[in-house]
Amino acid sequence: MIETANTLRRDTTCEACGVKPKYIDPNGMQHAYCGRSCARTGVGKGVPECSLRGCSNLEAAAFNGFCSEEHAKKGGMVPPPPASPGPKTQIPTRNHSGTARPKLTPPADVVHLSDIPSSGTVWREFVREWNSKWLSHEGSALVEKLYEISYPAGISDSQDNYQQDIEATGQPRILRTFHASQCICDMGTKGPVLCKWKSCGICNVVGSAFRGVAFGVPYNTGRQGKGLYSSRNPASADLFATSCLSSPYRVMIACDVVLPQHLDKNTSVVAGDRVVVRVPEAIVPRFIVMYTKQA
Repeated sequence: MIETANTLRRDTTCEACGVKPKYIDPNGMQHAYCGRSCARTGVGKGVPECSLRGCSNLEAAAFNGFCSEEHAKKGGMVPPPPASPGPKTQIPTRNHSGTARPKLTPPADVVHLSDIPSSGTVWREFVREWNSKWLSHEGSALVEKLYEISYPAGISDSQDNYQQDIEATGQPRILRTFHASQCICDMGTKGPVLCKWKSCGICNVVGSAFRGVAFGVPYNTGRQGKGLYSSRNPASADLFATSCLSSPYRVMIACDVVLPQHLDKNTSVVAGDRVVVRVPEAIVPRFIVMYTKQA
């Protein structure tokens, strides 16, 4: 009986920490870990996160490495209808653990934005992180809308290759940072779409994955010279946020920055909560955040 009870406990507790219960998603799927933190440090298995770039939900076995049927379709793992002529080409794609996983070629090579529901795990975890990082004496900020960013293979492969190059020289640091600029479009009021205005500092950055900012300029210029600027404190980034009058929201981009173990001022600088990189592959846009400031 004792052995049976221990076996049952192992079957329901996180395989990494062994304390918290395993995560069960809204579809009723039980995962190997209790949450993202344990998933990233899990032992014995690859990290079970959704294979759709930009999604941090835990994967579900029923969806071949994706978290839901919707993301499986976006990732190309759901077979096309029988009437569709010809099979799609399979290409090897790395999952979060670095293991090759076959994935069908996505149907489009454009940047995709996903509207994240406020009832989901991604929203809750992001807002928790946002609130903990927003440090200001002038009040807080309320997240109103959240769009996840997914890039086509050409861009995501370049980002992955850069991170692998950094990993080859030592353990990299990956920081969550925030970038704000002039947003001249009414982002968030007409669905998850990017505008075409060359002067929009948000849509140009997201659309090019930091290969260009407003007006196609390849970098910003600040105290640390030419580079791509972001901040670990969203309240500091907010100082550079400008929105059009037709939008009720302020807008910024949440990013992941990959830094080498030993910083070189020619490629990356950390000054206080400000982070500057000079290689676009080193900073990856993950979310567009629409928010309002609270007194």
